[in-house]
Amino acid sequence: MSLSSSLAALFFALALAAPAAAAPQRVVSLNLCADQFLVLVLPRERIAALSPLAEDPTLSAVAEQARGLPRVRPAAEAVLPLKPDLAVAGPWGGRGAAEALERRGVPVLRLGLAEGFAAIEEQLLRVGDAVGEAERARAIAAEMRATLVAIPPRTGEPPRALVWQARGFAPGRGTLADAVLEAAGFRNAAAHPGYGFIPLERLLADPPALLVTAPPGGPASLSTALT
Repeated sequence: MSLSSSLAALFFALALAAPAAAAPQRVVSLNLCADQFLVLVLPRERIAALSPLAEDPTLSAVAEQARGLPRVRPAAEAVLPLKPDLAVAGPWGGRGAAEALERRGVPVLRLGLAEGFAAIEEQLLRVGDAVGEAERARAIAAEMRATLVAIPPRTGEPPRALVWQARGFAPGRGTLADAVLEAAGFRNAAAHPGYGFIPLERLLADPPALLVTAPPGGPASLSTALT
């Protein structure tokens, strides 16, 4: 055997013998979207803390599963004492905390804004890989795809629906809300691309068949608080 062949064989033997990187055991979420991914993918004992919104049933799809898990403000001084070995952050909120955690040597997984089901699946798989639960994440992704395929198609012209939030804020074409309405058999009444506003007068002049708003007793909006 040549010297180069011997070195190659030694390299592969060492690579096979090297232990795999340990999966993070104390994961902290800095964002509501990250809360939901972690609750679905991780065993409870590996979740060091979730965001303050994780248990709010008006906002969180995993409020019941998140009940009893620790919660933490998305601030470095609150997160660091938990000794996390991974933090998961979203596009908004907790940005300063994420940067401070990285400066202190804590790995941070940043998630972007998911504007469709394909983007949700991509982020789910990223989270699964990062926490060592890739198989679990793939199973959840497959379940989501199967659920979407099983929705019976609506015949005829789809009725118009509008997601209407504080101050008339309305997600339009190309947003996640738009994708959800389309999957449910509706046509988004907000024709503008991205995010915009539909004033009350316009809504009353041309009401949609379905109006989706915040539930009664839901969290207060900072926008409406500034009156």
